[in-house]
Amino acid sequence: MLNIFRTKTYLKEYRKIKFSDKHYTKYISYLGLLLNDIKLPPEALDHPLKGNYESFYEFHVSGDVLVLYLIEDGYLKLIRIGSHSQVFN
Repeated sequence: MLNIFRTKTYLKEYRKIKFSDKHYTKYISYLGLLLNDIKLPPEALDHPLKGNYESFYEFHVSGDVLVLYLIEDGYLKLIRIGSHSQVFN
């Protein structure tokens, strides 16, 4: 099982997210799967990124809420959370 680390940026952005109960349940479920090194379901659209974010991954919680993360040294590192335009601008 991985440990979890949340960046200061992630924590600041997380406080602004307004999850519905359904999406919050999905979010918690996806984190649990990642922490246990289990592949996310296809609906999460989990994929590696390119360019400046080459070593990072992203998954979608809902239509416009995504999580940028990295797995290294026994940690699930949560880097950013928000809409596509918020995260990549």
